[in-house]
Amino acid sequence: MRSHIHCYKFESKQRNVHRHLLSGYVEGMIGFNNLHFHYFYGVFSYLDHTHYFSGFTGMPIKTENGHIHKMEGILESNGFHSHTFSGYTSEEVSYISGTLFGKAYI
Repeated sequence: MRSHIHCYKFESKQRNVHRHLLSGYVEGMIGFNNLHFHYFYGVFSYLDHTHYFSGFTGMPIKTENGHIHKMEGILESNGFHSHTFSGYTSEEVSYISGTLFGKAYI
């Protein structure tokens, strides 16, 4: 499997009457084939405070056309509170063969 990235977009759990929308891309692949994970990090702001987060995805979960990764953790405490988050990356489709995938721009 070639080095690849995944995008993600999901909400944190609610705390102090608000949530944060986490969106971005996980970094390059660490490992090989079905034994790999990705590093992620980010910063999110809401009104008067900011949260930082970082971590590693879970191992790949096979899907019909490729795989996804589980992401979970805690948005760093700031503004006297923290948020937990749990979600999945988008599907990575390197398992697709044929000429159509080779011509796609991702």
